[in-house]
Amino acid sequence: MSEAISTPVEGQNGERYKNGIMILTMFTTVLAAVLAALQVHANIRADIANRNSQYFAILAAGELQRAGLEGNYEFIVFGDYLRNLQESTVFGLTALEQEEKGDGAAAQVTRELALAAEARANVGEKFSILLTDPRYAPQTAEELPKAEQYIVDLNEEANKIVASQNEAADEYERWNAKADAYVTALTILAVAFFLFGLAQTIRNIRMRLTFIIFGIVVLGLSVSVSALTLLG
Repeated sequence: MSEAISTPVEGQNGERYKNGIMILTMFTTVLAAVLAALQVHANIRADIANRNSQYFAILAAGELQRAGLEGNYEFIVFGDYLRNLQESTVFGLTALEQEEKGDGAAAQVTRELALAAEARANVGEKFSILLTDPRYAPQTAEELPKAEQYIVDLNEEANKIVASQNEAADEYERWNAKADAYVTALTILAVAFFLFGLAQTIRNIRMRLTFIIFGIVVLGLSVSVSALTLLG
């Protein structure tokens, strides 16, 4: 008679564990759906950040090229200005020496060359930012233009774009790492699915409890990884 009494109890215990497994399986299913959505969202954010990073990289390359061409032009103009100014001074001194030697005709030609070089220098000065812009132009004849400040200002926009590109690249790395972490959590969750499914097919109560416990542990690990990834 004792056997007849214990059988329904064992059956009730078995059904109770089955209901618990169903609840755990439902929770795991919902968690898997949430993780899949989070993983897709992280992938989208990573793709957007990667696109922005490439966009800023192209902008930075274009701005650096523009700054290089502009700087090259400005320094060529300034170099021509200095060369013409130097030629004007040399021709002027030569004309004085020729006058002292009594060669007036040669002195006149040399003086005209000096005036021509001076005229070219004056024209070049008008087109040189280093000589006309108050931020860089020398205050006295003995000073030189503030070329270092000009270079800093010239590359300021490119530096801003590069900073934005770096931020976008960092954001891509962060969201890409999150997407990978969610994939890891989903992989762990698949193990929990397997353990809970296996527990439903086993009639031995102890073995069923063993698989349920292992499934809960694995499920907890997946939840921990997901929480750390979401909050990180």
